Amino acid sequence: MADKQVRRCSAQSKTNLSLAISAGWSRCANNMGPGAFADRADMETVTVRRGIAGPSLPASENLLNSLAADPTALNEALALYGLTATPKEAQTANDMALVTGLSGAVAEYLKRISDGQRCHIDEAVLAAMFRPLIPQMQAIVDADDARRTS
Repeated sequence: MADKQVRRCSAQSKTNLSLAISAGWSRCANNMGPGAFADRADMETVTVRRGIAGPSLPASENLLNSLAADPTALNEALALYGLTATPKEAQTANDMALVTGLSGAVAEYLKRISDGQRCHIDEAVLAAMFRPLIPQMQAIVDADDARRTS
């Protein structure tokens, strides 16, 4: 039955997990500052710095609490398993802001693939643009799903 899975998933080593968590927490700490990230996640700044430095893994409560600081904090680790974190109940999309963001993202995407290739630098730039748009788009999907099931 496992051979019929659509999403291939395998167990990850502690090293791979540590590197992925470090990447996610680094991204979040760079965006808001390590102190703000720690405060929002209700942990010490030293815990954030250790999580970023690796190679040890943060405690489970710190991993999960990092989602309170940024709901995408563990996406790099979850991506190892073919998953991503999305809010159970997304906020209603601001349509004009969403369309503006999508338009900008599409324009940037086209610019980046104009050479016929998408490299890791392109992916990093595009991911930063797409990341805040995904929950807004999910809110529209959730609203339609709720309408269909009511």
